[in-house]
Amino acid sequence: MADVGVKAGFMGKRREGLGALEYSLLMFSMTTCLPLFFLGPLAYRLRLSLDQALVAALIGNGVVGLLMVLNGLPGLSEGIDYIEHSKRVFRVLYKIPVFLRGLVGGLWYGVEAFNGALALALILLYGLGYREGLLGEALTILPVLLVVYVASATLVYRKGVAAVGKAASIAGPILMAYFAYLAWSNHVVELSGLDGIPRGVSWTSAAFLGYLAVQTNWWATVAINMSDLSRAARSVRALAVGVLAGMVGGQLLGTYIGYLLAFNSGSALPHEIIIRGSPSPLVLVIGLLFAFLAPWTTDLSANIPALEGLVRIITGIDREKAAVIAGLLGFILAPWYAMGRAQDIVGYVAAFAASYGVLLGPILGAMLAWLVNNRTGGSPAFMGLLAGILAAYAYGYATGTIVSLRLGGLTVPFPPGITIYVGLTAALLVPLLIVRVRR
Repeated sequence: MADVGVKAGFMGKRREGLGALEYSLLMFSMTTCLPLFFLGPLAYRLRLSLDQALVAALIGNGVVGLLMVLNGLPGLSEGIDYIEHSKRVFRVLYKIPVFLRGLVGGLWYGVEAFNGALALALILLYGLGYREGLLGEALTILPVLLVVYVASATLVYRKGVAAVGKAASIAGPILMAYFAYLAWSNHVVELSGLDGIPRGVSWTSAAFLGYLAVQTNWWATVAINMSDLSRAARSVRALAVGVLAGMVGGQLLGTYIGYLLAFNSGSALPHEIIIRGSPSPLVLVIGLLFAFLAPWTTDLSANIPALEGLVRIITGIDREKAAVIAGLLGFILAPWYAMGRAQDIVGYVAAFAASYGVLLGPILGAMLAWLVNNRTGGSPAFMGLLAGILAAYAYGYATGTIVSLRLGGLTVPFPPGITIYVGLTAALLVPLLIVRVRR
């Protein structure tokens, strides 16, 4: 992504960069990755109605969309990236939020690597003539294909192949079109009146609130480093329209299609939906190919850079060596070693995505407080970050919702659910209070 290099105010002054339509396409391409199609099946498995799934997607991603626009204003006006943005907010302690953001990106790298390697394994086995028990057989060779996946992504990232950007822009939307085709080819276009459709859960139940947290946390990762992306927008209008149409719209569409396919196939795993729903072997192989390319290009354009930047900040080594270390970390952080069945990845991702809001909410709250506080950074922002994390954990223990999540072989207690809202609120209010008291 090029730095447009032209400063503009927050009021939407026109400049070089992407307009509303182009920026919407950029955000839509970023949104449409293979895990997007976990969201509809997850709602179906939790017995949410389709309406509840879409309401949760609209609320969660609408909140994140607003945070993206606000947190992207410094990048839009001054052309700064996330690390510089973090330096201005947290001053000498900026490496801590950068580390936390990189950690979440690294864990997503592991999830995407698992999905991409699983698609490669299925393509290989299908080509060798396997037809029954494909998913079970794929797990037996998954570590080998994971090495292939990580090694190929690392090699391409180190070379900086320009074509990756174009591939990242088209692989996701084509995957969206592919799953829409599966829904159409299986005559599942709407669910009204069909038997077996979940009637929904209570709007205040743990199931709905947990799903709302997953939808909120999903792209809250990018909301933190939005300056990296907002620099490419032409104006505030282009930024806002792009986020609303591309990200929020993409999440709604993916949730809707995924829910339809989960009902039709009885599966929550996109790979299994492809296997069960494809009308021909050719369509099946094409679907699995894009099930590999979508996470592979997403890792190259989003997750590997976050992890590689984290390694460079900690070690001070150059980009190429940091990319290799990032690849090794991607292999270690992939949850392949914890999977008894391929379908278990859906539960793993749901638990993971419902939990890391305890980190993202406080970072976002502190960064927004810096913006509201007339850019008063340093200790107030960092105190807000700490207050947000403590508030999220306090809420988790008070409500008895603390869970143990296995990350890279370690078991870590996390407060899942809507703690991202608790942490964000505390991290926003504490710096405002500190600055007011000082004045």
